[in-house]
Amino acid sequence: MSHPLFGLVLTFMVGLMAFYLKRHIRWSLFNPMLFSMLLIIGLLLLTEIPYSDYKVGGDYIMMMLGPITVVLAVPLYQHHNKLKEHALAILMGIVLGALAALVSVYLLSIGLGLDTLLMKSLLAHSVTTPIGIAAAEMVDGLVGLSILSIVITGTFGAIVSELVFRVFNIKSSIAKGVALGTSSHAIGTGRAFEYGSLEGAMSGLSIAIAGVSTIVWLLLFQYLGVI
Repeated sequence: MSHPLFGLVLTFMVGLMAFYLKRHIRWSLFNPMLFSMLLIIGLLLLTEIPYSDYKVGGDYIMMMLGPITVVLAVPLYQHHNKLKEHALAILMGIVLGALAALVSVYLLSIGLGLDTLLMKSLLAHSVTTPIGIAAAEMVDGLVGLSILSIVITGTFGAIVSELVFRVFNIKSSIAKGVALGTSSHAIGTGRAFEYGSLEGAMSGLSIAIAGVSTIVWLLLFQYLGVI
């Protein structure tokens, strides 16, 4: 079980099962990522297989997060005309969205009485995992807690997106993509591609800009002594 193939094959098979169920259940609240995580956790607990054994193969998948994110540039190139047409609105939406994600955590942490370490660990909850890890290390947060918050945020955003768009009557493909990518990073981008290629392209762009914006905002917060 400690061989890398175990973690790789288990993740691959569970992922296939999750997407198979997604196509046949067609329940908007069913999220393949969340289902896969819970099933793998359950299997490891049931069989008493150490997480460290699974992690040997799982780390190879983690290494692919960066290259996979770069691949999102392909649909973006296909819709570059839309990007140029609405460049300012898209850029402002992403930059301010990244700021809103940070400020909301800061204010909620103060309101709920969380200590500084927990607050710093939760700040980068809306960026993709590689950037989130770097952000957590930069502000001396707990990397493990940061990753957990990133996964929860992305999964929650992907699940409730349809309801949010319906309640606020959001019909623009660009707005949907920017919202999902800025708030729910890679998991949200997967959901965006279910809406369409344009939504996925805008979401993929938002991941990169939101990540850079978050780092810049955090540096500014540190300089001003906010965190």
